[in-house]
Amino acid sequence: MRRRISSQLTKLIALETSGGIFLVVAALAALIIANTPVAAGFNDVVQPFHGFINEGLMAVFFFMVGLEIRNEIRNGEMRSPKNAALPIFAAIGGMLFPALIYTFFNYGGPGESGWAVPMPTDIALAIGALALLGSRIDTSLKIFLLTLAIADDLFSIIILGIFYSSGLSPIKIFSTVGVVAIALLMPEIKRLQTNRLVAMLHPWTAFLIIPIFVLTNIGVKIELSSLTQTLSSPVAGGIVIGRVVGKIVGITLFAWLAVKIGFARKPDSLSFAEIAGVGALAGMGLTVSLFLAELAITDQAVITDIKIGLLVAALVSAILGILMLRKFATAQD
Repeated sequence: MRRRISSQLTKLIALETSGGIFLVVAALAALIIANTPVAAGFNDVVQPFHGFINEGLMAVFFFMVGLEIRNEIRNGEMRSPKNAALPIFAAIGGMLFPALIYTFFNYGGPGESGWAVPMPTDIALAIGALALLGSRIDTSLKIFLLTLAIADDLFSIIILGIFYSSGLSPIKIFSTVGVVAIALLMPEIKRLQTNRLVAMLHPWTAFLIIPIFVLTNIGVKIELSSLTQTLSSPVAGGIVIGRVVGKIVGITLFAWLAVKIGFARKPDSLSFAEIAGVGALAGMGLTVSLFLAELAITDQAVITDIKIGLLVAALVSAILGILMLRKFATAQD
């Protein structure tokens, strides 16, 4: 049976799609600036505001993430255990396999502590890429991807709080795990319901905060002569293979296991080939991955490799996911 998308979910998908465009533009601008003579001047201007952007503005983003998780648990797919089980299990597999692949490449090396970097998915990028396929995409596939990405966000916040809290200052603890906890636990206020808060904050996070964060953090000087060598390094290579291959394998395998064991129910309109296509799109991740990288790694050379790995993985994942879904996705009613 095909499920219909509520008007609220339709608005959320539309916002994420538009936000994905802004995110891509910001990433391209950051790369252009970093590879031109104005790079040093740009960094001098941005540096005094770096703490405000990464801790102040990003606190609003993490609060928004908490609201989306809260809304999904209370009113969305995650409210129903049977509906939620499939994307939740898939999200777990889609985080576990990239982390294992990255660790395999980097165990004992300078990038070892960055094992969580390949795990998160950017909802805006994944939904934006999915939107390029138009009516070819069934509603069940859109709901699956959105719920998986929100579950991914939830698990990323948990991992951040458990494994990386020792590297967080009190300000960063509050601006990440703290604001998410507030969003999840605050009482529902009649005049300021979660849906209204999401509607108020989402445009600010999608069109201003995330693009500013990406613009000021993703910029990296790319030497074409050494790009192949960089991508073959344990850090960049681990991220690319972890995200591109690990996401597809982990999401598809765990979704299949959840259905096979009987923990989850798969909609008839959703095939495992389509789930694999979603797994490919889930390999697109910049925002939370960049945030985790800044917490986990102090070596700037390693962070440079991480940034290049994330950019290449996002590009390859987008192309691969779109091609897979063009081949396997069924048209929407």
